[in-house]
Amino acid sequence: MKKVLGKPSETNKKLISLIERVKVNNFYLKNKKDFRDQILDNINADDDVLDIGKAMRDRHDKINCKSLETLDVNDFGSYPDIVCDICSDISELENKYSKIICIAILEHVYDPFKAVSNLKKMLKDGGKIYGMVPYLYHYHAPKDLKFQDYFRFSKDALAYLFKDFVNVELFPIRGRVSSSFHMMFAGRWKNYMEKTNINIFLDKLSSDEKNLQQCSGFNFILEK
Repeated sequence: MKKVLGKPSETNKKLISLIERVKVNNFYLKNKKDFRDQILDNINADDDVLDIGKAMRDRHDKINCKSLETLDVNDFGSYPDIVCDICSDISELENKYSKIICIAILEHVYDPFKAVSNLKKMLKDGGKIYGMVPYLYHYHAPKDLKFQDYFRFSKDALAYLFKDFVNVELFPIRGRVSSSFHMMFAGRWKNYMEKTNINIFLDKLSSDEKNLQQCSGFNFILEK
């Protein structure tokens, strides 16, 4: 007679429901656009914004909002405004921001579950997080390990990681074919070949389902 420990079938049903509620948007698979431009468009003049890692890059100074701060685990002198490990105590930052930008951050933290929980606490009610995480992507920590590279995230992993948010929208980055070329040729593919939009053409050779399952990563929008 089989021994059943706990309620695995019920747990699996709950996990499936989390995955099914996630909205998948293929806009960035099929269009040569930068997610940072969408973030700029979605920030309002009365928003309190946190740009973690100053990930908006050249668009950081274009952010028009009431208050704008940066955060990093490392102190670089003039940057950032807040030196903080987002996996530890963030009590001073709770309920402070209406928008948080978290691009290419969660793969570098040692405890993404704690980090996401803290980011949610840092958001005001109704606030949003704009971010990006890698999936099929090369290792990218510096040799001195001033920051590290820990995790990769599938669609299912993100559905569970973001389970406490009201709305979760994922935008796959690169599809089955172009992700493979990006893995093989890294910066050369991104900096040269993708400027021709060849990645958009190549990914049309695969179905939306295959592209979702074998993408480079995901842009995401979370709502508290």
